[in-house]
Amino acid sequence: MKFLKRYPLIPSAFFAVGLYLAILPFGTTKASLLDFVKPEPAPNSEIIDLEAFSRIPVLRGGRVKPLDSVARNTLLVLRNKRTALDQNGTKIPAISWLANVLLNPEEADKLKTFVIDHDQVLGLLNRKLVRDGKYYSYNDLKPFLEEIDKSARDSGKLEREKQDSFDQNIIDLYRSVLLYRKLKHTLSPPAPPPGTKMTEDLDLVTFFFDSARDKDRTDEYSRFRSITDAISQDPSTIRIGSDAFAKVVFLLDHYSRSNLWSEFFPVPPELGDRKKRWRKVGESLVGEEPLDSEQKRNLDPTQFASLLQDLVRTERKPLLEKVNFILTKEKLNPTALFAAQYAEAIKLRTGIDPILSLYEKLRQAYVANDPTGFNEAVSLIRELCEKRAPDQVTKIGFEKTFNEYEPFYRSSVAYIIIFLSSCLSWFCLTINTPKFNAQHSKSFKNVAYHLTLIILIAHTFGLLGRMYIEGRPPVTNLYSSALFIGWGAVLLCWFTEKYVRLGIASSMGAMVGFGSLVIAHNLSLDSSLNPTGDTMEMMRAVLDSNFWLATHVVTVTIGYSTTFLAGFLGLAYIFYYFIHQVLVSDKSDNKLSTLLSSSRKQLEKTLGSMIFGITCFSLFFSLVGTVLGGIWADQSWGRFWGWDAKENGALLIVIWNAIILHARWAGIAKIRGIACLAIFGNVVTAWSWFGTNMLGVGLHSYGFMDKAFNPLMSFIVSQMVFICVAYMVTPICLLFRKKQPSLK
Repeated sequence: MKFLKRYPLIPSAFFAVGLYLAILPFGTTKASLLDFVKPEPAPNSEIIDLEAFSRIPVLRGGRVKPLDSVARNTLLVLRNKRTALDQNGTKIPAISWLANVLLNPEEADKLKTFVIDHDQVLGLLNRKLVRDGKYYSYNDLKPFLEEIDKSARDSGKLEREKQDSFDQNIIDLYRSVLLYRKLKHTLSPPAPPPGTKMTEDLDLVTFFFDSARDKDRTDEYSRFRSITDAISQDPSTIRIGSDAFAKVVFLLDHYSRSNLWSEFFPVPPELGDRKKRWRKVGESLVGEEPLDSEQKRNLDPTQFASLLQDLVRTERKPLLEKVNFILTKEKLNPTALFAAQYAEAIKLRTGIDPILSLYEKLRQAYVANDPTGFNEAVSLIRELCEKRAPDQVTKIGFEKTFNEYEPFYRSSVAYIIIFLSSCLSWFCLTINTPKFNAQHSKSFKNVAYHLTLIILIAHTFGLLGRMYIEGRPPVTNLYSSALFIGWGAVLLCWFTEKYVRLGIASSMGAMVGFGSLVIAHNLSLDSSLNPTGDTMEMMRAVLDSNFWLATHVVTVTIGYSTTFLAGFLGLAYIFYYFIHQVLVSDKSDNKLSTLLSSSRKQLEKTLGSMIFGITCFSLFFSLVGTVLGGIWADQSWGRFWGWDAKENGALLIVIWNAIILHARWAGIAKIRGIACLAIFGNVVTAWSWFGTNMLGVGLHSYGFMDKAFNPLMSFIVSQMVFICVAYMVTPICLLFRKKQPSLK
């Protein structure tokens, strides 16, 4: 009873809910913090173990990741969710969907994978919105693929500024269909269409995989190896007009083109490969195509055949040296480059990679619903990957658990609890009843303060987890910058609340934290900014591995974060000022007006000090970050300052923060004016953060995105409205009462 008296039930319940959100599974999250230290669960031999399947490592987007990440990220692009729908509209996990796409495409084509919610696009497809809702399967779209292709190409010819919503939506649908088809053919290269003249002329009609004849696709690969082995033993057949040579050329081109229809690299590096190259199925058979296939048209056939013949006649070890020399020293010689690739495919790449046989065994077991065979194949694939790429698969288990833990989704929900706790603390002071009094208000403030620390830890864990997986600083793109800005604001608010326990800093931290995570989530859904759905993309070469870049980006982003926080505190003051002006008068005798009048001076002083202190932080970090950016630019581009749009935006933030501080020091603006200046700082920072990217000019336009224009403009307009309210509320109130309370 003493505990309940000291900590009332309702505040304690809020704290318990927030603690639960931070640690334990809930909603879509399937993991808790404890799962990061738990060993991987043992496979269940009685069912198809998709849990183990989801941990198979592959290379996509420049980094090695589990299939679980591929499934989640792809669905995020295709239907803006990390789940799929079966034929009955029932949700299925992302990894179940991916297993069907890779191993049983016929069934995957029936799943509702694509989202179409644009009326004009639906009209083009001759479908009604009320028929199946907005989710459609690949089979639904099959009759309209030509219309989609033609319309998307026509829309793509238009300049970006002239594209309307239909153009953007049809292009997005085309990209989604293309992504899905590439994913289907990642493990199963598509065969040429039946009746192709070349296949008939070269007697290759029966060469490609036939399920009625072959046990799996490795039979096709074996037939290809027999052809290359034969020509390797008799290089004299490498000549123009030779059927044997024509077959090899045709098949090499076929498997090279099949790489274009592969979404990721499933084949781990071969033992002894110093470059540690992951390969696609086609690359494992014929090597990597050095140039675009269109450049083959400019080759001299006679010279090409002669050079290839000489290379194939060379012994294996000196041939390897020659191929490496050509690929590194003769990059401007297309004839030599293609001859080197063909020589590698014919003479150096012998046999079939065992992982291709394992993937075929996996496919057969999945289609036949054979748990034993499926789980055995998964285990062997993972063992092979760990053997051939031991240093690249160490983070696979962590990333899988990280995906299920979803730290940022947790934090966004918990920030709502923190904001409500802060609001309830003020509510208790306002009504001041036996059940909701000052003691309850203090308890709610303490709950908000301690929950902020707990959720901040979860938020921090999410950032550190991304840094561990990427091996990069916390800010690498617009998505990660949104996460970091929210984190920095929440951290500063927690420190502020520690010394000024009014609940204001907690509520502002919760608002900025929640808002930044919502922005980050919407950034992850933008296909133009994030075509694969993976927010942990590899950085451009100019951005990679540079000390000054890392320090510049982190520091200037902290400047963004603190400037936004000062602006939101300004909003808090304007809100308080509005309530005070509207509700308080000489004749007011209600509890709220009494509370507002008694606390006016204290709140003004506290908020003013908080805005001033945080603006000092903003000026320091934005100035230092801008200078560090100049040092990095001098090293990377050969100039310290080039009046680039992004550089000008960073300079504007520095100048505006300096203006706020000088206005306060000189007494030009009082608390209301300082609050309005801080609010306009939100406009300056938002434009520097997003607006400069939308200009599409300059060296910093890494994250161009059209869809941000309307939200950005809406945000800017909202900030201007708050500024107008701050100066218009007093005259408006004078219309309704004769005497006005004095406020600075």
